Amino acid sequence: MLDGSRRLKLAEGVFYAERGGKHLFLQPRVPDWVVVNRNGAILLARCDGRAAVEEMVAGLPNGKGLLSQAEALFAEAQRRGVLVDEEVEAARDGGVGGALRGEVERQRPVLGVVHLKLTNQCNLRCSYCYAESGKPSAVLSWEELGGIAESVAAMSPAVEYVISGGEPLLHPRALEFAERVKAAGNTVHLLTNGTLIDETNVERIAAVADLVKISLDGSSEAVHAATRGKNNFARAVRAVELLAGLGVKVQVAMTVTRENRGDIAAMVERFGSRLTLQPLFKAGRGREEDELALTGVEYYEALAAVEGVAPMGAVARTLAAVRGRGTRRCAMAEREISISETGDVYPCQLLHAEEFRAGNVRERPLAEIYSESPVFERLRGVSVETLGKCSGCELRYICGGACRARDFYEVGSVEAVGEFCAYEREAFLSGIFESVELVEV
Repeated sequence: MLDGSRRLKLAEGVFYAERGGKHLFLQPRVPDWVVVNRNGAILLARCDGRAAVEEMVAGLPNGKGLLSQAEALFAEAQRRGVLVDEEVEAARDGGVGGALRGEVERQRPVLGVVHLKLTNQCNLRCSYCYAESGKPSAVLSWEELGGIAESVAAMSPAVEYVISGGEPLLHPRALEFAERVKAAGNTVHLLTNGTLIDETNVERIAAVADLVKISLDGSSEAVHAATRGKNNFARAVRAVELLAGLGVKVQVAMTVTRENRGDIAAMVERFGSRLTLQPLFKAGRGREEDELALTGVEYYEALAAVEGVAPMGAVARTLAAVRGRGTRRCAMAEREISISETGDVYPCQLLHAEEFRAGNVRERPLAEIYSESPVFERLRGVSVETLGKCSGCELRYICGGACRARDFYEVGSVEAVGEFCAYEREAFLSGIFESVELVEV
């Protein structure tokens, strides 16, 4: 129970927004927030450090009857860093910063995800393939793949291996490698176009893969074929059905473009919660597909227009993960790395450009590349504090600056922010309003 004579005030820098009768008060530096009704918003706005709690409540209709609810709101707002107590703050002699739980932590690198591109070969030729798959290239030997597995095991007790290509199932020992790292206690995700999954290998895949993600860009042959080529749609759909029949966690990955955005509703109807959505990256062959790429606002509107689709599907989980803790940057070069079929090591699977090459496992131990590469050291310094457009944004510690690779392909630098951030901002704000329990007074 709060002392009714206490003087409370809004913490410095609190951000306010209103939608549909809900009122958001966000403390960016924690980050944390409360969402309240109109009475709650009036009370929080009156917290100026001068009026006592009883005085603020008395100004509302039936104010005395709302005292206990107001006390609960003020206690929650204090807990979230939205309100501070004037007397307590003065005693701290540290200003508002002393009342918060501290700035977002700067943690040492901990490897959690290894993207491994086994081959550049592919049986399809998608018009916007960011990896430009299909070109012939050398591949790592079985012994070299084993060396990578041993190095990763020495660096981290368990990671998530994301096995991709090209089409990874064109590598003759793809499943054997997956079985090896799975047996060592790692999780295995398989990224595939699905066309090579059938009754002869589906049980083996089901036994080893914690997740299989299959690329499908439409609910029909015609829509899918527009970007991924003809006569492979039915095989990809069959792969989804076979895996689902064995209880495998399978996702259908749809790349949203100007051509297929009208098909999102049909994809939802056909694949339901298995569907995941991502915008076209203007990387690789995608650089030549400017007419297909959506802006951040267009992408948000395309998703928001479909009933049952959250513009950022995992927003509730993301918000729960960052609330009260925050995030400063994307996972590149730190929680994630990517290794090409030739042994080159990059910060993420979308940044396989020469300027981001940190080393090669044939020339230097992976652990050394990860911990000592000047390339990785520079990239780990890129955060919302260094990104000019992010430094003043109220949502900076919620989105962490989002995907640096996307901005690299949009504006030519991982150290600058493009226009697609409009999508992130709108999606996260909407997510807070929709997923957080309303505090009513």
